[in-house]
Parts: sequence; C-alpha cells; structure tokens
Amino acid sequence: MRILLTEDDPRLAGLLATGLERAGWAVDHVASAAEAEAALASIGYQALLLDLGLPDGDGIDLLRSLRRRDPRLPVLLLTARARLTERVAGLNAGADDYLIKPVALEEVVARIAAACRRAAVPAATLLTLGRLCLEPATRRLTVDGVIQPLPRREMMVLELLMRAPENFVAKPRLETALSNF
Repeated sequence: MRILLTEDDPRLAGLLATGLERAGWAVDHVASAAEAEAALASIGYQALLLDLGLPDGDGIDLLRSLRRRDPRLPVLLLTARARLTERVAGLNAGADDYLIKPVALEEVVARIAAACRRAAVPAATLLTLGRLCLEPATRRLTVDGVIQPLPRREMMVLELLMRAPENFVAKPRLETALSNF
C-alpha cells in the first residue's frame, strides 16, 4: 500500500514516515498543497494523511478539490486544530477521519488501516496482471502504482485481455469486441 503524507513539519514527517514504513507501507512525503496536488495527479495512492496548516494553503481546500476528482481515496486529517467546529468542518469537507496532534503512531497506523478497509474495492472489481492494475468501473489503469492514461478503445482491449482465462483471446472474439466499440 502506498500512502501520501502531506506534512510541513520535517521532524514530524520523518517520524510518521518511518513508523508507516515499519508498518509495511510505502510512504511519499510532500510539504505543501501544490506538491500534494502534483503527486496525487500522477501516482495512485491508497491513502492520504493530510495536515491542514500547509505553507501554501489550507488542507481543507486541497481536500475539497481532491473529493471532486476522487471521492473514494481514504483521507485522514492530522492537525493541531482541535476545536469541535474545525473537526466537523474537516469531516464535512470529505475527510474519513480526523486526528489531533499529538497522536500516538500506533493510532495513526490503526486508523489508516481501518479507513483503507472501509474504502477497499472488492477484489472482483480489480483486474491485476503483473505490474498492471485495472479498475474497469472507473477506467483507471495503474502500472507500479502510477496512473497511466489510456484511450477508451485501448482500455477496452486491455480489459478484455485481462479478463480472459489464461490471458488468451481468440481473434474472432477480439474482432467482435472491436467492431462493437
């Protein structure tokens, strides 16, 4: 599982990244909203751990923008903002969980795991083959966790091939599928 950690405090980010990696996850760290936007646009993450106080903007704005594009990505807010109104605003903006600093690393790990379980796509709806992972419902293809754009026609052919037993598709079946496109 690959997690994007968006935290502007380098010391805290280092501690979190080390702990999450020890839990068995790959972690990419960015320190700003702009860096987070770029990373989210290019890599398929399974979760986002997001600080609200970023140097170039508010994490809530980033969260709202993300939710318009990807409503299913588990997002956990990790912030010092502890007032009830702030917690409610974060959850209403689309966060799956709201953690208040300071927080135990074990709790962060457990809450990320729980959010990912709730958001998990049933295995039957994901097609995997080697380094490829195709989610037909959203027409999203990732290779080694990196989102790869693919035209609709090529996506349809890839899905047909990945669904085939032993990855074999007879020429007439492929021709029929292409002619119906």
